[in-house]
Amino acid sequence: MLRQSTRLMLIASIHLAHGYNERKKIPAPYIAEKCNINPRALMPALRRLTQVGILNSKVGGIEPGFIFAKKPSEISMYDIINALEDNMRMTSCRELNAEIKCDIENCDDCAVYKIINTGISKIVDDLKKITLSEHIK
Repeated sequence: MLRQSTRLMLIASIHLAHGYNERKKIPAPYIAEKCNINPRALMPALRRLTQVGILNSKVGGIEPGFIFAKKPSEISMYDIINALEDNMRMTSCRELNAEIKCDIENCDDCAVYKIINTGISKIVDDLKKITLSEHIK
């Protein structure tokens, strides 16, 4: 369901949360080393989170790296996932293939579509309740 870069970013968020609490920017190579991942795999997610305002970044200088723009207790897992994934819903048959033959005119009337999207809605509700500060030990 989630892209690999999103899953990696959720893991990396633990180190960023520690950095926030210590008031220091965390460089991408440090995060990658701690998570045993390639820094290039992490960079697109770090850039995207910076673009949407979840992270602040500094390139070069004495203290380059990334830091959360607000307290980890104010950032949910959903915030991270939502910023990195296109959308968290099931794509309808017609969105996948406009020429698909289906007798149901309204996708919301489709049992499969409805069941999957109801499940996703419940997951989203749960993810909104889990903040990044809950990962810090």
